[in-house]
Amino acid sequence: MVSDEKEHREQSRLQVRHNMKPELPGFYYDEEKNRYFPIKGPIPGAKSSSSSRTKQKPEPKPEQETNYQKRTKLKALKLVYSRELNGNVISVNKKMSNFRDEIQKTQASYPVVWRYGSTEDIGDTALKQFQVDVQTPVGLTRKNILVAGSAGGCLSILRVSKDRQVYDGVIECDPVSVLPCKENDTEEREAPEHILRPTQPCLVALSSISSIELIGRSDASENSHPVNRALITTLGSTGRGSIFILNVAEEVNILTPRSLQGNVSSECTIWTSDCNISGSHAAIGTDLGAGLVDLETGVGSYFLRSKSDVFALQFHQSGNIVHCGLRNGAIVSVDLRERPGRPFPRLTRHQIRYQSSSKTGLTSTKKQWFELQGNINPSHVIYMPSSLTCLKTLKTSDQYLMASSMDGTIKLYDQRMVKRGVGVQTYEGHVNSHTPIEFGIDPSERFILSGGDDCYTRIWSIKSGQLMSENKFSNSVPSVVCWSADESTCTLTFLLLHNFLYCFFLSLVETETSYVGISGQRDRKDSIGHGAWLGSREAIFNLL
Repeated sequence: MVSDEKEHREQSRLQVRHNMKPELPGFYYDEEKNRYFPIKGPIPGAKSSSSSRTKQKPEPKPEQETNYQKRTKLKALKLVYSRELNGNVISVNKKMSNFRDEIQKTQASYPVVWRYGSTEDIGDTALKQFQVDVQTPVGLTRKNILVAGSAGGCLSILRVSKDRQVYDGVIECDPVSVLPCKENDTEEREAPEHILRPTQPCLVALSSISSIELIGRSDASENSHPVNRALITTLGSTGRGSIFILNVAEEVNILTPRSLQGNVSSECTIWTSDCNISGSHAAIGTDLGAGLVDLETGVGSYFLRSKSDVFALQFHQSGNIVHCGLRNGAIVSVDLRERPGRPFPRLTRHQIRYQSSSKTGLTSTKKQWFELQGNINPSHVIYMPSSLTCLKTLKTSDQYLMASSMDGTIKLYDQRMVKRGVGVQTYEGHVNSHTPIEFGIDPSERFILSGGDDCYTRIWSIKSGQLMSENKFSNSVPSVVCWSADESTCTLTFLLLHNFLYCFFLSLVETETSYVGISGQRDRKDSIGHGAWLGSREAIFNLL
C-alpha cells in the first residue's frame, strides 16, 4: 500500500515536471516527439494540430517597385556620366558599347505612352503618319497628319500639332498619360503631340479599311517634297474591294475612287497593298493572287495567281521584286520584269511545297504541293508555320526580310540563306492566334514593335532578338503600328533626351547649363513629330 502511494506521487511529480517544460527562445516543444524544434519551418511528420506549436511568422511583403520614371532617369544618368568620363564608347556590364545604342535601349525598355480620348474605333485596322504641304490662306504650310482607318469602314484625317489648338468643326483629343503609371509618379509629363479630329470622317465605306499606303517617298532633307497622296483600299463586301486615291494637298481633302481596269478582277477581296518608291504603281494582295496597278490610269494585271490569299506584300527597294505572304504560310518573291521570249501577261506555272499546321499546333510532316503562277524561283520560297500577317524589308540591307505569322512567330530572314529554311533571328514572346496584327520597325531599324492578342505591347531588339519591354496599357489588341517615317525625327528624339539628361547631370554638380536647356527647348518646339503611333479599338496611343 505504501509502495502504491509512493509510485502515484512519483507519477504526479513527473507529470507536473512534464507540463512545465521551460520555454527556449526560437524553439517550441512537441509533446508527441518529446523534444524541442526550431520555429524556422514545419517539421516532417509533426502534426499541424499540436497545441504547443508556435505559429509561423507571415512572410514579409515584397518591397514596392522603385518609382518607374526615377529608375529610367537613374539608368540614363549613369550612361551620361560614363560618357562624360569615357566618351561615346562606354563600358556596360564589363563590355564595351556605344553610348547612343545604350540610350536607345533605355528608351525601349522604359517607354512612355499617352492615350488620346475621343479616338475609339477610328484607327484599329490601318494607320499612317506623314507630312503634307497644305494650301492655306497664308500659303503652303507643312503639317503633320494621321490617316486612320477602322473596321467599320470609316477613314479619318487627324491633325497632329505640338500646341493645343481649337478650330470649328473639330474635336480636340485630350492626351492622358498611361505609362508609366501615375500611382508613384508625382512628376507631371507634357504630351509631345496633340490630336485634332474632325467631327465627320472623310469616307464611310461599305467594308473595312484594309490598308493605307503613301504614294511616293520623301527623304529626310528639309528641301524634300512631302507626300501629298495616299492609297486607300477596302476589304470589300461580298468580294468587291475598292481602291481610293486620297489627296491632302488642299484644305478640303479630296478622295477619288480608282476603278480597276485590265485583267485585274473587280470582284476580288483586297487584303493589303504597297506602293513602289516612285509612286507610279501599286501592288495589291487579293484572294485571287497579287496584281500590279498603274496609279495614273488604273490599268492593272496579275503578276501572281494563287488559290491562297495574299495577306501581306512588300516592294523591294529596286521596284523590280514584290515579296508576297500567303494564307498557307509561304513567302514568295515575284520578279515583275518580263522574261525574254515569253508573251506577257502569261504566267509560269510552279509547284511549290509547303507545310501546314495541324490543330494540335504541331507542323505536319506530310509533304503538300501547291500551284502558283508567276515569275518566281521555287527554291527561294520561305515557309512560315501559319498564315502571314505582316511582311517588311529593312532599308539598311534589302536582303533582310522580316515576317510574322498568325501563330505568333516573328522571324528575320536573310534572303541569301533561304535554302537553309531557317531565320537568322527569332523574336520570342509574341502572342497571336487569330488577329491580323501589324508590327512596326523604327526608322533607325534597331527595334521592332508589335501588339499581341493578350493586349500587351512588346519591343524587341532587331539585332539580338532580346525582348526589351512588354506592357499592357490597352484593353483591346493594338493591331496596327505606325512609326514616324522621317529618320531625322528619331535622331532629334535622341538629341533632346541627351540634352535633358546632360542638363540634369550638370545641375547636380552646380554647373551653368542654361545654353543647353534653351537650345533643347527650341529644338523641341520647332520639331514636327516623333515616336510611334498604335491603333486599337479602344483608342489611338502615342509611344516614345
